[in-house]
Amino acid sequence: MQIRDLELSDALDLLEFELKNRDWFEQFITPRGDQFFNPVAVQDHIRAYLMARQQGRFHGCVVLGEAGRIIARANLREINLKRGTAEIGYRVDEAHAGQGVASFATRHLIGLAYTDWGLTQLRGFVSVDNAASARVLEKSGFVKIGLHANLAQLRRGKIDCIEYRHVPE
Repeated sequence: MQIRDLELSDALDLLEFELKNRDWFEQFITPRGDQFFNPVAVQDHIRAYLMARQQGRFHGCVVLGEAGRIIARANLREINLKRGTAEIGYRVDEAHAGQGVASFATRHLIGLAYTDWGLTQLRGFVSVDNAASARVLEKSGFVKIGLHANLAQLRRGKIDCIEYRHVPE
């Protein structure tokens, strides 16, 4: 398993990853619209994130499996350099769930946040129905802060999420 920064050349592999796992992801996170699922839209998506990185607002990574294919995405979102904060997020291929991929990605993001970006606090939000992601954050040193009712919109309706926070030791 290897993790590296998201690149424009990842577009076709990323599209395949997103299509393969679409139903899986949409159980836990806000669905992407149908317009996202084509090569041009994914290239535009990556370009926008690369621009956001240059502007100091986002840092996207991909986790590659043994075959060199994308098995997860991991991101620092909503980076605020003045406040020293960011939000952590990841999505793992269903076939690789429960195999330590999310923990691996989370450790990497924590290092990026505090070492490369100089941040002082991370936040994470987990659906109340996603015990596996909650465990990943807790094992990584995140502390439960509280419940946010109706925070995310899934196909089945609005869901409650738990907020977690992490500060460097």
